[in-house]
Amino acid sequence: MVNRDIVARKVARARSWLADAAGRLDQPRDAFLANADSRDLATFHLFLAMQDVIDLAVHWVADAGWDPPDDAGGAFDVLANRGVIPLASATDLRAMVGLRNRIAHGYATLDHERLHEEANAGLAAMRAFLLAIADAAGL
Repeated sequence: MVNRDIVARKVARARSWLADAAGRLDQPRDAFLANADSRDLATFHLFLAMQDVIDLAVHWVADAGWDPPDDAGGAFDVLANRGVIPLASATDLRAMVGLRNRIAHGYATLDHERLHEEANAGLAAMRAFLLAIADAAGL
């Protein structure tokens, strides 16, 4: 059984990080790239939001007693295969896990132009995931 209190806390925190990141990522590409402080803060907040989204997915899979995924992106595949989220969402979120990994492991060489493009494409998937998880938890 999924712990609704944990889900509620993680969803709220992820939404907060996501809103902070989106406020900066919504800028036109050139404006985003020109302000290093804002760009770095957006990147960090996006990382934190994605980490909470991954934690939610893994928490859901574990609490449901389903077989654990091989990697973080696989948690979204499990949720899609079990009908918790749409398959298209799992695909988009797996791509965001890749972006999160590039942030975590190669920040100094991170391509911020590519990040801006990919993050803006992934924001909707993250929002939809948070909505679906909250709904599935009865929140």
